[in-house]
Amino acid sequence: MTDPLAASAREAAAVAGATAPAPAAPRPPLDLAGRAAAAGCDLVDLRFTDMLGRFLGVTAWARGLDAGALALPAASSSVAGWSSLENSDFLLRADPAIGFRDPFAQRPTLLMLGEALDAGSGAVSAMDARATLRRALAALVARGIADELRVGAELEFYLFDDVRFRMAPTECFFRVDEGDALDNAGRARRGGNPGHRIGYPSQHMAGPPLDSAADWRGGLLALAETIGLEPLRHQHEAGPSQQEIVLRHAPALVAADRIQIGKYLTLNAAAAVGKTATFMPKPLPYQPGSGLHLNLSFWRDGAPLLAGPDGLALARHVVGGLFAHARALNAFTNPGTNGYKRLAQLYHPNLDLVWGPGNRAAAIRVPIAERQEAARLELRFPDAAANPYLALAAIVMAAIDGVRRRLDPGPPSPRDPRRAAEAAWDIRRRATTGFAGDLGEAAAALAADDAFLREDDVFAPALLAAFGQELN
Repeated sequence: MTDPLAASAREAAAVAGATAPAPAAPRPPLDLAGRAAAAGCDLVDLRFTDMLGRFLGVTAWARGLDAGALALPAASSSVAGWSSLENSDFLLRADPAIGFRDPFAQRPTLLMLGEALDAGSGAVSAMDARATLRRALAALVARGIADELRVGAELEFYLFDDVRFRMAPTECFFRVDEGDALDNAGRARRGGNPGHRIGYPSQHMAGPPLDSAADWRGGLLALAETIGLEPLRHQHEAGPSQQEIVLRHAPALVAADRIQIGKYLTLNAAAAVGKTATFMPKPLPYQPGSGLHLNLSFWRDGAPLLAGPDGLALARHVVGGLFAHARALNAFTNPGTNGYKRLAQLYHPNLDLVWGPGNRAAAIRVPIAERQEAARLELRFPDAAANPYLALAAIVMAAIDGVRRRLDPGPPSPRDPRRAAEAAWDIRRRATTGFAGDLGEAAAALAADDAFLREDDVFAPALLAAFGQELN
């Protein structure tokens, strides 16, 4: 597959200054119309993330905007959990730090991110996920634990050639075509079948010609770089048509923004070449699931806090907090029914949660750090169906609780937790033996264990109530 995104990358690069201007360049105007004009765009697409993680937005004709406008009106009656028909109006206020030309829009369009404001008071909405993460990070600083949390993201997904399904009174089916899978070895194809197919077990990190999407992923990373996402690498994952892209660590709020934008780019880049990308955690039985691995590092005054003996103590308390609230966290890190098919395969709900150095079967891994700045914790249980803002906010609050109460998750383990049923860590004696077995169990755990989220007024009661209703 040739690089189908090069033209889009070149076009986006021409206006990349709207996102990351060179030091000597003049600062772009802060109002929406001025930003659009500076980027040569006719339209402004102002995006936000709803409670369920969907990337939604309102698009305005730039030259029709009022001078100085920084917000667009919107209505939330059909946005999951937000409000009723009687009270549905809100405003979307743009974050002037984030804006880039959408490489997939036919008309020149400036895509920006925004936060939701109450239309009456102008205050930030209690339902806004981005603002919730801001409050969680402020609590981390106020508690004196760290002045910055940096997050690196690894996004796994499948790339399908054809997806068909039907649910009707007389018929029910789904059909998926994986171009690289062994199923296609005997299929007649226009131009011939080259016969290069990935069998079972699949080949992790396979190269061309077995990996037919390598050039496509390279083009995706080039496009991501033009809009400031700082991609690090890509590779073929374990499933026949499973892919992975990795983004450089960044401050947590920026990382969450990049996850949403990265997913948007991936879905559209696949559609541009007639394929379907899906971040569904477990799209196919008997094949590996897709995760959203989050690499966390805590910093103070520009220095990493997880390095050295003191760093190990902090890491233990952070992991202790995450394990103590594991099932409640599942509601945010794994908010779909399909995600538990993946979790059950990796971390059986009746086994202890374990963590350890280099252990990719553990729920939380401590990667080998080649330098102090790379010391981090890798959370392997989240999936990309999550709202990254709410998931990270909940993770931060669990970490704060673990540090505050000096919780201990037990000793690190190099063993596979699927074969460690006999283990009895301290976490078992706190009656937390594993992740939730399904979404219903996660919703019930959240309802019973949400006090840590409400600390410092981070998660608004209205948001927790609405989120719980959506899960049920």
